[in-house]
Amino acid sequence: MASYALACAKDPGIVDADNVDGACALFGTDQLLYFEAKCRTCHLRKPARSKHCSACGHCIQMMDHHCMWLNNCVGLHNVRYFLVFLVSFSAICVYGSYIFATTLLELRYTRGLVGAMVWDDDAMEMVKLSLKSSILHLMDENVLLAIVTVLLFVLTPAILFFAAYQVRIGMLGYTSNEESKWLIVDDAIKDGVVFCIHRERGPSSSVGEMDDGIFELVERDDQEADVRSKTLVTHLSQVKNRYDRGAWRNLALLLFPPQTPTRPSKSHLL
Repeated sequence: MASYALACAKDPGIVDADNVDGACALFGTDQLLYFEAKCRTCHLRKPARSKHCSACGHCIQMMDHHCMWLNNCVGLHNVRYFLVFLVSFSAICVYGSYIFATTLLELRYTRGLVGAMVWDDDAMEMVKLSLKSSILHLMDENVLLAIVTVLLFVLTPAILFFAAYQVRIGMLGYTSNEESKWLIVDDAIKDGVVFCIHRERGPSSSVGEMDDGIFELVERDDQEADVRSKTLVTHLSQVKNRYDRGAWRNLALLLFPPQTPTRPSKSHLL
């Protein structure tokens, strides 16, 4: 509950006039997912990896998503609490499912349902009560038992999947917001408008050498006039994610995020 409360209450990384310069310095623009721009709503520079949240009314640093269950955004400065909450809640759900399953099996013994004989209308004879039928019988007798069973059956896989998804994309160096951007890049690659702009080396189709360049979108109408040394990107795997520092360093960024430098306010200067 502490991690949930912190995820709800902590500043997710709101960009304001005092910290916008520091926020922009944390992550540079890659000219593919993020460009130098100004937020049309906040009227401030838009840091790379940020997104304006219409629900919160602010741009959020390294925004993942706005969570209705937290009534807050998940961003650079509270994502660690969100991940801890997801992992701990997943563990609680798994443990609760185990305890509940053993309780159901114990109830079968105490109610005398193990090995009980019941009449089967189809077979027209007495048959042994199956495990499934005995559990359904217990749920039919106790509405609360049925509700808890359904909740655990639905909630446990869902929370496990979501927790695994959030940890996975975090270790791969992108957010759920950026995942949708990569899908757009993938479509642009299929349209033949994504190039690796070489810095020093000549054109090459080698993926390894592509890592030394920067990736940009060059529209078809501009490609002939663009005389820079470049190689057409043909697959998303050829594009290097500038924000991917490696799995463990990505995880460290989430768990121990850097503090955003802020400029002194006027009251401090006086």
